[in-house]
Amino acid sequence: TTLMGIGCVDPMEKKNLYWFGMHGTYVGNRAVLESDLLIALGTRFDDRITGVVSKFAPNAKIIHLDIDISEQNKNV
Repeated sequence: TTLMGIGCVDPMEKKNLYWFGMHGTYVGNRAVLESDLLIALGTRFDDRITGVVSKFAPNAKIIHLDIDISEQNKNV
């Protein structure tokens, strides 16, 4: 998850990888780095999440779903 989505996933859930990005955990960041498919629901891909955009999830296809159309395909 990200900071804004922290309450969406039970922190005790074994499959929860916690945060990714600048303030993320090793496990969360490693999962993004090694993923081949990243499904992002309501996630804002700002620089604290992506870092260097070209190195973010380099092998992944990204499916980005957000109710706010202006957030799609946007990197801040």
